[in-house]
Amino acid sequence: MNPTLKVFAILLFATLAFHTTLNFMLDNIEDYETVPLPPKPIKKNISNVTPNPTLTIKAQSKESWTLVSFASGKTHKVDDLDKQREELSRLDWDLAFQRTKIFTNSGITNPKGKVGVINLGQVDFDSIQNVPEAEFIQDSKSFGRRTNKALTGWYNYRTRTHNIESKKNVYVVRTSTDDFLKMRILNYYCSNDEKDCRTQMCTRSEAACLTVEYVSSNHSRAFPVTPVAPPAPEISMKIEPTFAEN
Repeated sequence: MNPTLKVFAILLFATLAFHTTLNFMLDNIEDYETVPLPPKPIKKNISNVTPNPTLTIKAQSKESWTLVSFASGKTHKVDDLDKQREELSRLDWDLAFQRTKIFTNSGITNPKGKVGVINLGQVDFDSIQNVPEAEFIQDSKSFGRRTNKALTGWYNYRTRTHNIESKKNVYVVRTSTDDFLKMRILNYYCSNDEKDCRTQMCTRSEAACLTVEYVSSNHSRAFPVTPVAPPAPEISMKIEPTFAEN
């Protein structure tokens, strides 16, 4: 075989093997995300504090999906997004969660739905004051797999600890109730701050409780300004001199 063709064939095979392995890991990330490390003391502390509304979405099951309505704050459980199309059309929901996977009430998941997402990336949450003039991405198929290109890759997967950490991307969502909201995922773990999971064991039972911060536009294209807490008042202390007794 021509040496150039041989090198090209090796590179092609290596590329295909890499993409096959990567796709397998993405489809089965929950099997890797919580490989145990030697146990260390676990802090029950989540530091992501925000004045905005938050939802905690329990999406721990590999066998079912958690459907979330941001308008009502209610959730529904379904087992199969493909086989329960009629139920998906009947229920009120915006996003579907299953561990690290997130899909929308639209596109191939539910052709009757109208939810779409814009990924604004790692920007300041409060700086987003208006709905951008951009395309809202709905669910589609890519290489035979369900995907939403705006939501794919919302997290970093840490290969050493096998844990998940949100990139804190800001998303604008067109909801099923013709509203708009901006949102970001603050935390992936139930009672641990995900940054602590870089160095300690965070088990599977502690994973996939997503804390989502969001602000609704109240059916306009402008988001309300998040109120800024007033600074704490300065405390002036007058210290009286003291004298020792003779």
